[in-house]
Amino acid sequence: MEHVFTDGVGSITVVNGNVRIELRQIVRDPKNAGKLVSEPTTTLIMPLSSLKDATVKLANTMEKIQADEKAKAQMDKQAEDEDALTQL
Repeated sequence: MEHVFTDGVGSITVVNGNVRIELRQIVRDPKNAGKLVSEPTTTLIMPLSSLKDATVKLANTMEKIQADEKAKAQMDKQAEDEDALTQL
């Protein structure tokens, strides 16, 4: 299995029942080494029928990440409060 890293998504088109999602990567500008630019790296092609499932899975993952971050922030706050109480 090949792994592809992407910094983001470019254009998304639908052609003949397939969704084409351009994946982009941030690289140094060859003309100006101090500048970063985004360039296409590859295109993900999937049947239109698979797009809904992929979108739902991405959304569920994002919700889980946000819930995990919220839970971690609450635990960190609780630990800080407990530390403050022990300092009294």
